[in-house]
Amino acid sequence: MTVRYNAAEFEEIRRAAADRSQTIARFCATSTLNDARGLSAGDPQDRLDRAVDELAASRAQLARIGNNLNQIAFALNANGFLRPAELDATLGLIRRAVSQVDTTAGELVGR
Repeated sequence: MTVRYNAAEFEEIRRAAADRSQTIARFCATSTLNDARGLSAGDPQDRLDRAVDELAASRAQLARIGNNLNQIAFALNANGFLRPAELDATLGLIRRAVSQVDTTAGELVGR
């Protein structure tokens, strides 16, 4: 399937997808399927799709954080010292990612 938009339309779609923390492809798929099904953006399936996308993004972020922790552990084992700034930055990322996962999980159960 090929869809074409002019520059202004594409920018409008890009902004709307970004506002919803979705990829452009996911936004287009969700929007067209919701319209075909007669659903609005607040319908449960749309909420579920958004939450699943958010969890997938959180999983990727947590994987990057895990990699950072591995690098910190390697440096600690190799050098016997730790750079506090690196640890603080990584722990901050962990806190944000866990908070994001908690929020999305709450949305999934309909809080």
